[in-house]
Amino acid sequence: MKIELISVGSELVCGETRDLNAPFAAKKLTEMGFDVVNQTIAGDNSEELKFSLQAASERANLIIMTGGLGPTKDDITREVIADFCNVALVPDEKSINHIEDLIGNTHNQNYVNHLKQAKIPEGSIIIQNATGTAQGFLVTTAQTNIICLPGVHTEMVQMFENWIVPYIQRKSGQSRKRYTRVINTFGMSESILDEKVERIIKSDKYLSYSTLVNDGIVSIHIILRDMDEIEAVSILDNIEEEICNELGEFVFSKSEETLENIISNILKKNAITLAVAESCTGGLVSNLLTNIQGSSAFFLGGIVSYSNKIKKNLLNVSEKLITEYGVISAEAAKAMAAGARERMQADIGLAVTGIAGPTGIEEGIDQTKPVGLVYVATAINDDLECKEYCFFGSRVDIKKRAANATLNTLRLLLSGKIEKTENIS
Repeated sequence: MKIELISVGSELVCGETRDLNAPFAAKKLTEMGFDVVNQTIAGDNSEELKFSLQAASERANLIIMTGGLGPTKDDITREVIADFCNVALVPDEKSINHIEDLIGNTHNQNYVNHLKQAKIPEGSIIIQNATGTAQGFLVTTAQTNIICLPGVHTEMVQMFENWIVPYIQRKSGQSRKRYTRVINTFGMSESILDEKVERIIKSDKYLSYSTLVNDGIVSIHIILRDMDEIEAVSILDNIEEEICNELGEFVFSKSEETLENIISNILKKNAITLAVAESCTGGLVSNLLTNIQGSSAFFLGGIVSYSNKIKKNLLNVSEKLITEYGVISAEAAKAMAAGARERMQADIGLAVTGIAGPTGIEEGIDQTKPVGLVYVATAINDDLECKEYCFFGSRVDIKKRAANATLNTLRLLLSGKIEKTENIS
């Protein structure tokens, strides 16, 4: 079965709103073993929608559209579908009752406006929306089948899981077996990683892999199709082990587990406390760590020491050190980590300083250093360590990558020196 996705909304075309529906549907359908042949974004324009529908109907057995089913004048999906299929729009009694139950007052103008959503192309099958007023529907043409769902992401997801998935499985006559593994890495470029993985995974019609980069994290997605479960698990276990042995410390998880989750588990398990000092990341590291439930068990606090004044007054970074080495230096990062640890009486101090750009430092010794240069330091007792990184991209990109690099540096420290941290005084 070939499937095409069409997301409707001028706000999507203009970039004002990010499309969440098509990526979700594509991922789900791919995991089920079906082919998503194309994704299209169309504006709230009848001619554009008709053009997209005609093109999609020539490529796919099933078209899934999201958006344009609301109560306003620019919500025209149902009208365009009816015209495309050459059928009338007819009111559905159950949909009317559903809207009445949700809105409450039949004399309310809001209720009257929403009655538009109870009209569906004649001959369609209703797809129930349990939480919203916009019902979905399935309409069949001579060329293809068209499913229309609301654009509200939470509503779309619920309807997709509860109705679309079983429908597609029935329609295809099979529920294709698909087994996946995810290996997450940090610190190795995608191109080098891909070369290493390619030597291990020999892709064929049953086995394939892809890499995904997000804020410096490179994830390897391994997919195995149409195979006995026992055999599939055995194959994936062997591949996973070989990849992890090849990549070594660059691998931080073999699931969807995040860096902050891993760090949190280690710190909580070993009753280790943490203090953070951030400059270029502006609090992103602290934010990621405190997103974890129960982070109060290990996270004592964070200092965003963006100015030299704060570095000196709160973290005890000396003026002499700043003058001699600059604030973008291994020496400054170490001093910040030590200062944070001492200030908050934590077991471990963690610090990051760097140049997020797009321009460099305008004064002092740091003006000669490149944009993207980042130093991450850790402090345990009198043991100070620091790693140097250099990132590229926009200011936001560098900040996010620096934050993940900071977490990864801590992960490596905890993984390699947990025996040291177990006896921290």
